[in-house]
Amino acid sequence: MLYNFRALCSSFYKKKSYTGSILIGTTFFVALSAYAQEKHPLFMPKRDVTVVYAVQPENSSLAQKRKIYFSGNGTLFRIDGPNNIGFTLIDSAKQTATVVSNKSRVYTVIPSKSGKGGLFLDESLHFRKKGTDRILGILCHHWSVQGTKGHSDVCVTDEGILLRQEGMDIDGIDGKTEALSVQFDALSPSTFQVPVGYQQVRLPQQKGESPTLVSPNANAQPLSPIQAKKSENGNKVDASQNPFITPQRDVDVVYAIAGPMPGLPPFHQRMRWSVEQWKQRIDSQGIDTYMITDYRTQRLTVLNPQLKKKTELVAPGASIQGAGKRAEGDYVKVGEATVAGQFCNEWEVADTEGNINDVCYTNDGVMLRVVRNNIPLVVALKVVYAHQDAGLYKIPSDLKMLAPAHP
Repeated sequence: MLYNFRALCSSFYKKKSYTGSILIGTTFFVALSAYAQEKHPLFMPKRDVTVVYAVQPENSSLAQKRKIYFSGNGTLFRIDGPNNIGFTLIDSAKQTATVVSNKSRVYTVIPSKSGKGGLFLDESLHFRKKGTDRILGILCHHWSVQGTKGHSDVCVTDEGILLRQEGMDIDGIDGKTEALSVQFDALSPSTFQVPVGYQQVRLPQQKGESPTLVSPNANAQPLSPIQAKKSENGNKVDASQNPFITPQRDVDVVYAIAGPMPGLPPFHQRMRWSVEQWKQRIDSQGIDTYMITDYRTQRLTVLNPQLKKKTELVAPGASIQGAGKRAEGDYVKVGEATVAGQFCNEWEVADTEGNINDVCYTNDGVMLRVVRNNIPLVVALKVVYAHQDAGLYKIPSDLKMLAPAHP
């Protein structure tokens, strides 16, 4: 059936009733046509292609841009949401739709209906070939398409790439969709994968239920509002009194991380730091992968020994200081606290998105807590100062390199 793409673009990733929820688009209908090309155009592209569309739904004066990646195997495509909010992966072979939220770093998998069709067209429609045209310099064939609720005209290339659609879709919504750019570059398999480190969430099945992590820690409890003991002054300190924000000793810390959306319990993350190696290793609850960051070479490696794969990225954290070096810039001390049995000073710090957080560091640079608006986002549960074996940070030599997925 003709996919209601315009309705998707006017409601892509609408929020559910709970704040910060994973964002869901409409269910998709995908499959590769088995019918002869002369009866109708191909419903899915025959090779890898990336298309940016201008989509103007009914009653909208502005066209919206949508980028869609099509895999040449005829079973996979990906629709990116606006402003990097997330994307949806459709796998007709598995009959699944995977909806990914970049901001929350979570995803959910829902069933997708399948018929012998594609994103825009399917075999339930009646087609009549009319002629040819060129759009973006690419030859396409005009087809008159009749559905149960209306008529549209489409222009599709011999390789199954829709370049223009105008008229009424199967749900009776009028509008226009036209390609703004077409790229035939080969697509990495990671384009159609969930980015490394994202957590799977199961959406509520019944009214009143909360979303749940697929691999929750049964012992994890919701993080409660908390506030450090305020110091007498919230004044900026002298630069010589700025905190260490990088551990100055080998340390092993278990953190509770606030759930990626309201209603979810926190999950646990283990961070181990080696001063000699100047490396960090992070293992997260419920995730097969772990991360090793080498701050001397500025490389972050995500490893999955079970699948024998690894991905390398440029390490974040320009603020990572060398041994013995205090943080640079203006720091305001706002409180003191004891977390996981360790004393720490609380500092007012703005993150990369401009949010103001209170971050509690020990005198030797171990982060123990991050609080925003009196709500803890990260809390240390256990801190052990001990030598960290170099083998913990060794990357196995038998892992195959995998290109990073697009965020």
